Amino acid sequence: MKYKNSNLEFWEAVVPEHVKSDYYDVKGFLKGKLSLDEIEIGQLGNISGKTLLHLQCHFGLSTLSLARLGANVTGIDFSSSAITEAKRLAKLCKIDATFVRTNVYDLSENLQEKFDVVFSSYGVLCWLPDLNEWATQIAACLNHGGTFHLIESHPLMTALTKNTADELIVENSYFNEGVEVLQTQGSYATADSGIDEQVYEWTHSLADVVTALLKAGLRLESFQEYPFATEGGFVGYLRVEDSGQWTPANHKFKVPLTYSLRATKV
Repeated sequence: MKYKNSNLEFWEAVVPEHVKSDYYDVKGFLKGKLSLDEIEIGQLGNISGKTLLHLQCHFGLSTLSLARLGANVTGIDFSSSAITEAKRLAKLCKIDATFVRTNVYDLSENLQEKFDVVFSSYGVLCWLPDLNEWATQIAACLNHGGTFHLIESHPLMTALTKNTADELIVENSYFNEGVEVLQTQGSYATADSGIDEQVYEWTHSLADVVTALLKAGLRLESFQEYPFATEGGFVGYLRVEDSGQWTPANHKFKVPLTYSLRATKV
């Protein structure tokens, strides 16, 4: 499919740029810094000794951070460049981790193991046209009683913008209205990289996400919304506070910018 090829070309192009970017801070990671934020760590809880599958792992920093927290990790991504870099970093850090190149829609074909935990976070769902198949693949990879954890940017965040009066207004649809074809200039981590690629993205409402997981046989255990983003430099109306949290600048009302959920395979 055309969208797969275009999106893959984009992610293959950004890997070397992201590895050397300040955004990902690979140097800090090599010195022992975790790449996970407060929401991710709090959401997962104690994962020591658990088998964990990390979906759309990019070049593996968060996967390797999960390994540092004691999990037995497997990371998957559809980019061969990302998987190659993830394996290199794992070897460099002497961290035991498995990385597999596969699309999320092909998990059951390419992975034989079932996992205690499946984890996915930030900027992952917009690349997926079919959440029902996504959820089916997650369920197929979980042990009975295993848990799926998702932390993602709230769909309201991308629906909003600011007008000339510095007020938040709705600019984009909250609901899935089909594919959106975009011409990227750089990326969220490297705006000045010179990357110029066409990508295909989809918007998914909270109902889309929850319904897909329920239809796949998972039971929703928890759902949280947060009035901040942990990264927001790529969203024009957000400004970073002293706490490191990103919120709408000079806006008196709070809106959800991030959400997390936990679901169990029953």
